[in-house]
Amino acid sequence: MPSWEGQELMVFLFLVGFAGLQGVVEDPQGKPVDGAEVVLYQKGAAERTRTRAGAFSFPIATGKNLVEVTAAGFRRMSREIVDGEVIRLEIGGVDQRVVVTAEGAAQTIDQVSKAMSVVDAAEIGRRNEYSLAEALRDTPGLAVRNLGGPGQLTSIRMRGLRADATAVLIDGLRFRDVATIQGDASSFVGNMNVINLERVEVLRGSGSSLYGSNAVGGTVNLVTDQGGGPVHGGILMEGGGLGLLRANGTVSGGWKKVAYSAGLLHLNVLNGVDGDDRARSSGVQTFAKYAVSRTASLSGRVYFSDDFVQSNSSPTTTGIAAANLPNTTVIAAVPLKTFFPSRNDPDSRRASRFWSGAAIYRQQLAATVDLQGNYQRLRTSRTFRNGPAGIGFQPVVSNLSEFEGTIDTGEGRVNWRPRAWWAFTGGYEFEREGYLNRDDNKLPAPTTVAVSTKAGQRSQAVYFANQLTMLGQRLQLSVSGRMQAFSLDTPQFVTTGTANNYGRMAAVTPPRALTGDVALSYFVAKTGTKLRAHGGNSYRAPGLFERYGSGFFYNSVTNSVAFSPYGDPRLAPDRYNSVDGGVDQYLFRDKLRLSGTMFYTRIVQITQFDSSAGIVRPGADLFGRTSGYYNGAGGISRGVETTAELRPVRGTMLRTSYWYVNANTDQDLAVRGFWGALSVPKHSWSSMVNQQLGKRTEVTVDFFRSSEYHNALFAGGRSRAFLYPGLTKLDVVVSRDLVRADTYTLRLYGKGDQILNRIYYENGFQGAGATGLVGLQVLFR
Repeated sequence: MPSWEGQELMVFLFLVGFAGLQGVVEDPQGKPVDGAEVVLYQKGAAERTRTRAGAFSFPIATGKNLVEVTAAGFRRMSREIVDGEVIRLEIGGVDQRVVVTAEGAAQTIDQVSKAMSVVDAAEIGRRNEYSLAEALRDTPGLAVRNLGGPGQLTSIRMRGLRADATAVLIDGLRFRDVATIQGDASSFVGNMNVINLERVEVLRGSGSSLYGSNAVGGTVNLVTDQGGGPVHGGILMEGGGLGLLRANGTVSGGWKKVAYSAGLLHLNVLNGVDGDDRARSSGVQTFAKYAVSRTASLSGRVYFSDDFVQSNSSPTTTGIAAANLPNTTVIAAVPLKTFFPSRNDPDSRRASRFWSGAAIYRQQLAATVDLQGNYQRLRTSRTFRNGPAGIGFQPVVSNLSEFEGTIDTGEGRVNWRPRAWWAFTGGYEFEREGYLNRDDNKLPAPTTVAVSTKAGQRSQAVYFANQLTMLGQRLQLSVSGRMQAFSLDTPQFVTTGTANNYGRMAAVTPPRALTGDVALSYFVAKTGTKLRAHGGNSYRAPGLFERYGSGFFYNSVTNSVAFSPYGDPRLAPDRYNSVDGGVDQYLFRDKLRLSGTMFYTRIVQITQFDSSAGIVRPGADLFGRTSGYYNGAGGISRGVETTAELRPVRGTMLRTSYWYVNANTDQDLAVRGFWGALSVPKHSWSSMVNQQLGKRTEVTVDFFRSSEYHNALFAGGRSRAFLYPGLTKLDVVVSRDLVRADTYTLRLYGKGDQILNRIYYENGFQGAGATGLVGLQVLFR
């Protein structure tokens, strides 16, 4: 099978039985490789050790296991071995990885039948990215939008679909803010920073049969460092443009039956893009595992972040001369001529916090059967405040909106491998979510408007995944399915100065969701070619805000801030059908890897928000809404994703990607006469070059370019599609090891971000120009 190189090497082993595992790692000349890191994957868990004089051993090896060996400067290869076999490494070749997101179990990336990308901690470090979104910007099929700099609202869109069609997982468990608009992770993507990650896996294509709601266009899985092995870690401190200061510390290791890792982060942005966009983030990410016995383990992890940001006013056409706005559907977005970009709003701010904790118990019953039970509690909170200061219409006094959400998820599953070529997983999941929304305009009586909404939803799901490996592991067939049922709790409302518009409507139980996926791949060993195909249907359950949400908005007719309910308890789920197919080709003795995928997604039905199209009519609406959510028609999205990765010699890596997305809607509801998907560029390119200069210096160049795209603004009495130029971004990172000792490395580095200094506006929000930073890092081992 194909194999690859890099700064590290991974070798994958499959073993059967309850015996321990031993082996030897050698270089191409047959000399033992000392200090190589070896990771053993068992049923989703990981054990870590290092070679001594080339030898390694694990006291427990049960069922089917995947072992990963990492050694600097060697190629990564994939093969089956028996206990005691010698693993001889080679130099050169394209990287190959272990992933767990595609099928919910560890696989080599060449066994995966779906479109996958992996961004590991080493690459994130070489590019010196601290935010999840920026780490993923180069990934094929993704569109990342950051509205105004560090800490500001950020979205990740896959394959031309909305941000709520991307599921975010932490170690395979869903992360959602039940109190956000679509009940997805979008409210916190801008606050998800790199703290203690091992890698980020991106599955493109439908995944609802494995991961439930929101796993439509794709899934982003944040994999925490699993710990184990000798104690190692690092401390990083840096500062630079925008008034950015960052400190990050990590530690990882193992002691007897315990493996652990932990990371701390503090990020402070003193100025931001306009000089008054302060942002702060403090976070913790930890993991620990205890080997209860030879066949059982208990693990837990915590991911916490506390954040604050000063936000700006939204882009607007108010105040633009009418002569500058042609009477056309599409208008060129020219700052200060056809629209005003986001502007400083000194008393507008958002404070947010999330806490995600999980416990997982694994028990091996036999060589072919194991059980897993896990529980996760997720709590999110967001507070918005806005006062009278700032440009444009502002409230008379500071108003307040608060959102709180909790999700409790319990899951039990059985993994059964009756044959070496057949693996089956079945499970049951229960989830309970709660939502609290408080709005208060803070005006004195009798003009006070205050609303408190408390709502809840429960869901139950059964699912299965069946994987067959045939023809000497060349043919992979995967079939999975899920049935999920929902029930809404009776909502509770407390209102002052307004009516309870939902009290007259009984809670509606959403229809259950039935989803399935089929994936097939075939590897042609003689030519190094893998052919793959994937198809399935997926869904997104409406969020509780979409059912019962409310808030304040600016009424241009009355020139005042008004209060309105937005939700509709009767909403049906969004539904999608999708297929994709692709090929992966290895050339020049695995030094070059080419990958291409074509995809097609049919949006059957989708929840939309009407503010001006006349779908929600105040006089006739059952809930007295002036604007709000409704079930609208869908659309289609199709495109191509390509990647080429070249590692011609040791210390040199080049990766380039291009993706094309053509997405349209069935109805012109957002902008009359315009059917294109908003905020989605048709063309995107990315390239990264990493070059080692000697033994101590390393240079990374990262380039991104996207084509023009449209987004809606209200102008001349109706919504228009404003055409924004694409983003061109070039970053350069240079690092130098000042000291390299046996137990630690002292590293100095610098980064030039957006060095072309292109002024750009993402959806009308100004981005940062050219900035730089310097940092110092200590790595200990």
